[in-house]
Amino acid sequence: MIQRIGVIYQDVYSRGFLEGLKLRLACHAELVPTQGNVGRSKHMKRRNARNACLFLLGKNVDVIIRFTDADGADWQDVKRRELDVFPASVREILVIGVALNNPEEWLALTPDYLAAKLGIDARALRNDPDKSSVIKCAIDVQCRTPDGLSDVAGFVARLLADAPSPVFRMWLREDSFKRFYQECRGIASRFECDTRNEL
Repeated sequence: MIQRIGVIYQDVYSRGFLEGLKLRLACHAELVPTQGNVGRSKHMKRRNARNACLFLLGKNVDVIIRFTDADGADWQDVKRRELDVFPASVREILVIGVALNNPEEWLALTPDYLAAKLGIDARALRNDPDKSSVIKCAIDVQCRTPDGLSDVAGFVARLLADAPSPVFRMWLREDSFKRFYQECRGIASRFECDTRNEL
């Protein structure tokens, strides 16, 4: 059974995506982030990857997930480069997810659902070439509170966790997301975890 998952991600939106996917899979493991700014850039350096793994293994994680954006590059190339920088000793417990451009654009594959949740016009998601900025701005507005605090990660997590199955299956039609989902389920099954399967 997976108890703790070490996560290396780029930003708070990515953190929310990981939380939401965890909830979607009915996984009860704790997400353990790396320290500092490790993982903020699209490409990890070998030294940073090694240090992140040492830190996470010291926190007794069972699995390590590296989640990053393709940012216009071929997502499979980005995935191969990321895999190459991680120590061979962690490959058995490593999952690398690469969003096609970014996770916001995965969500934008269902513009009507997303627009309704964000309180914006779906045409903005269909027509604007910079969907990521439109989505981030709308999420920030939704999360703004009078005291200045916000829970962007929690909001993004709920977008995924609460999505109707037909919406989630639309996201899974995107190859990069489908592969990430399959690999998360695959490693969970190796640890004899029961996960929801929406493929």
